[in-house]
Amino acid sequence: MRTLCIIALALLLVGCRTGARQGLSLNAEQARTVALQLANDKAFALYHCQPFRDSQPARFAQGHWVWIDRQGYGHLDFEVTVELAADGSPRTVDLKLLDNRVFPFAL
Repeated sequence: MRTLCIIALALLLVGCRTGARQGLSLNAEQARTVALQLANDKAFALYHCQPFRDSQPARFAQGHWVWIDRQGYGHLDFEVTVELAADGSPRTVDLKLLDNRVFPFAL
C-alpha cells in the first residue's frame, strides 16, 4: 500500500512540474492510479477498508478525468466516481456504500 502511495505522489509531483512547463496532462493509466488511491483513501477514512483494486483506466471527458469503479466487499458493494482535473489534481470523490443483504420485514 505504501508503494502505491509513493507512486501516486511521484506521479502528481512529476505531473505538476512538467505540466507547468509544457501544459501536459496525465495519461489514462496515471489518472487511474491517482483515482484508485483517492478512492481507497476515502473508503479507509469512512469504513476502515480499501476495497478498490486494479481496474480499467480513467477516461478523459469534457476536459477532466473520470474514473468509475464498483467492488464487492463481503455483503457490501462500494461504488466510486472520482473526477480529476487534467493535471491530476482531485476534483471530487463520490463514494457510495451499497448493502446487498436481504432483511426480513414484518408485515
